[in-house]
Amino acid sequence: MGIYASHRFKITALICALLLCISCTAYAQYYRLGDEDEEIATIQSALKQLKFYTGDITGHFGTRTKEAVVKFQKKYKLQADGIVGDDTLQQLYSVAGIEVLPTTSVTSSTSSSSSSSGSVLHYGSQNEQVRQLQQNLTALGYYSGSITGHYGSKTEASVSAFQRANGLSADGVAGTKTLNAISAALTGSTSSSSSSSSTSKTTTTSTVTASSSDNMLKLGSKSDEVRTLQTNLKTLGYYSGSITGNYGNLTKEAVYNFQRANGLSADGVAGAKTLAAIKTKLASNGSSSTSTSSVSTSTSSSSSSSSTSVLATSATLMEGSKGDEVKKLQKMLASLGYFKGNQTGNFGSVTKDAVIAFQKSKGLTADGIAGAKTLAAINADYSSGSSSGTIKVASASKVIYSSFYNWRNSYSNGEYCTVYDFSTGYTWRLRIMTKDAHMDAEPVTAEDTAIMQKAFGGKTTWTPKVVWVTFSDGKTYIGSTHDTPHGTQHITTNNFKGHLCVHFPIPMTRAEAIGDYAVTHQKAINAGWELTQKMN
Repeated sequence: MGIYASHRFKITALICALLLCISCTAYAQYYRLGDEDEEIATIQSALKQLKFYTGDITGHFGTRTKEAVVKFQKKYKLQADGIVGDDTLQQLYSVAGIEVLPTTSVTSSTSSSSSSSGSVLHYGSQNEQVRQLQQNLTALGYYSGSITGHYGSKTEASVSAFQRANGLSADGVAGTKTLNAISAALTGSTSSSSSSSSTSKTTTTSTVTASSSDNMLKLGSKSDEVRTLQTNLKTLGYYSGSITGNYGNLTKEAVYNFQRANGLSADGVAGAKTLAAIKTKLASNGSSSTSTSSVSTSTSSSSSSSSTSVLATSATLMEGSKGDEVKKLQKMLASLGYFKGNQTGNFGSVTKDAVIAFQKSKGLTADGIAGAKTLAAINADYSSGSSSGTIKVASASKVIYSSFYNWRNSYSNGEYCTVYDFSTGYTWRLRIMTKDAHMDAEPVTAEDTAIMQKAFGGKTTWTPKVVWVTFSDGKTYIGSTHDTPHGTQHITTNNFKGHLCVHFPIPMTRAEAIGDYAVTHQKAINAGWELTQKMN
């Protein structure tokens, strides 16, 4: 009997030890080649910060990410297997200064409101409350990532989207007000009577199916209607992603920006009113067809062809090319003072010489072939009216408020952009040098520098000035800049001894992690956005 009791005690102790081990490793995660997850984006960011990784932040664990992990592991004397386990993750986050909150005990986590008071959840948090937050945002249609319990960039963007749609400060931090608002939204939601995590996925998919029949498109929808929506929003300059037919975060953000710019209820859901407004906008822009491509419809008169604002940078124009794009190229180069021939639509030696002359003036490879970089530079110069000093300024309704991290890779280093100071009416051009948390740039010419300094009242200052910045594809984003030259200088003929910084919207939590100056820019941008909205 004593032996039996002793044996039973040992088994009980072993079970308890196993349970303790399981609870301690509830959030243990291994990431390896081929994986795709929100936290992988954070890992890539940390590796990039430490100079081990130079690729894009994708959330996909590819060969470049593995190579970076191996380099990190070797330096810190970890097992160099290219797999991010607990030891590697803890060391990486520690060295990179990324805070990971300790996991809390998993007690009664099924209540959606249990996480809506007390703690503040933010980028880098990792616990059961984050897991519940992700489940709740999924049920509300704001989050489409994995339920990981890790507060990464996708969760932060989803929280910001919810906050914007519900009149809260869109800082991406889930504090008491935001958590309570989420809880209230769940309670009042018609898509589900409870926020049980076990039913959230099925509820979401059934809502999508029903919504497509009601002509309402939303996060998670997949159909030809979504494909058409993406095409139309791309034509109007709100959508920059691929035409997939899948209603993801990029599509939702594009819909949100369109709604906000056109006085609609900004919830990121394309209902009947939003779709009708898009159709009306397309018609007023002369793009009545919602499904045919602009290329196939550009064979009308030369005047309609030349009215299109930008050259398609996806094309390559060279000697022997023919068509409306060549005619548009000739027209724009003529306006800029480089082309003297007849605008025939035939790319001959005169056009090639004009392209070479333009390329030389911009420090581009002077081969006479109009590829993506050359076309983008022509677009920027033409849209800024640099030859005459006049600027074609975007209307306030076209200005976009969007996280810099979502679109910064749409433009190449070396491209040109146009800055408009709506408080003074001055405009000047910048050349993009680098892009990270903000954009480093330099005035293109001495004239651009002089105009910029006029906008700042003749003073050299670090104080942010809110501006609208138009890029080579015609899109205009709100941002803020200063006029103090510092650091590396590339252009030596612009009377500006260094470069300057242009900041664009980023989550306030990221700005706080960068420092006080980044926070100052974000506050200026948010105030400037309110002014911009009043101009609509």
